[in-house]
Amino acid sequence: MSLSITARAMAIAAASVVAWSARAAAPPVVDPEATVVQELVVVAKTPGPAWWRVSSPTSSVFILGTIGALSKGQKWNTSTARRRLEGANELIGPPRVTAGLGDIFALLGIRGHFRSKSPMEDSLPADLRARFIADRPTVSPDPKAYSAWTPLAAGLLMVGDFRRRARLDPTEPQATVVRLAHGQGVTVAPAGTYRAVPVLRAAESGLATSGPVCLADALDEIEAGAGMARAAAEGWARGDVGAALSASRGYEKCVNSLPEGADVVTRAMNDTTSAIVQALAKPGHSVAVVNLRTLLARGGVIERLKAQGYKVVTPDQ
Repeated sequence: MSLSITARAMAIAAASVVAWSARAAAPPVVDPEATVVQELVVVAKTPGPAWWRVSSPTSSVFILGTIGALSKGQKWNTSTARRRLEGANELIGPPRVTAGLGDIFALLGIRGHFRSKSPMEDSLPADLRARFIADRPTVSPDPKAYSAWTPLAAGLLMVGDFRRRARLDPTEPQATVVRLAHGQGVTVAPAGTYRAVPVLRAAESGLATSGPVCLADALDEIEAGAGMARAAAEGWARGDVGAALSASRGYEKCVNSLPEGADVVTRAMNDTTSAIVQALAKPGHSVAVVNLRTLLARGGVIERLKAQGYKVVTPDQ
């Protein structure tokens, strides 16, 4: 099986296992996407979402900054995407996580490490247990939902159920851009491809000290409500980068602050930058879809491209 997802969603996919390898004695890890470059938080001049343009003497790459999900059925102005895909050398998509048929039994075995033998909430601190019990009915009608999982896995499952109930579509806006590319005969290639099982196996050993922290972050997102996520999606659609970045990060914040989660995000930044640089070596132009925080973070893709001497034109220019 193969799953194509954004860099942030890739970190979440790995998170159901990677957080277990965080060590209690390990120094704190800085979330690579925590701080964005404020000079890049702009409002686009053209109608629709914000685009960046990176140039070399003979080539350009147009970069669409995306968020993790749009509201189901949300419309956005695709005219710029259509125009920039016309005659493009390729569409660079987010990194992809893959697992083959031969990996299924290994994945099932790893899955068992995240089951709880007793009701998960019984192991939580009192304040976190009270929040979990209060929030659970808002995302599942089952009074025992998530109790059979560890706090880490429960948080992941709760966020997924919350986003589904909020009618947030995690495949958009990327799916629309890919569909437009296929319609124009443009090749679509991920910035990188990562095998799932090696990442998961590396995380089997370790402590679960981060589980309650990740559950708390998941509850933060649930308690913030769907309105915040929808407002961020609407801001993204009109090219307001600050509004697009305003949604609660919830589970991603915790995942990115773990050693393995930070490694995944940093690797995605490296691979995305490399893919864009390779595209700039080809005459003509290409298009890339990059998560906004991966793109705009301090030390993220835009700063890396500038450090290599490439010209970057921002959406407000």
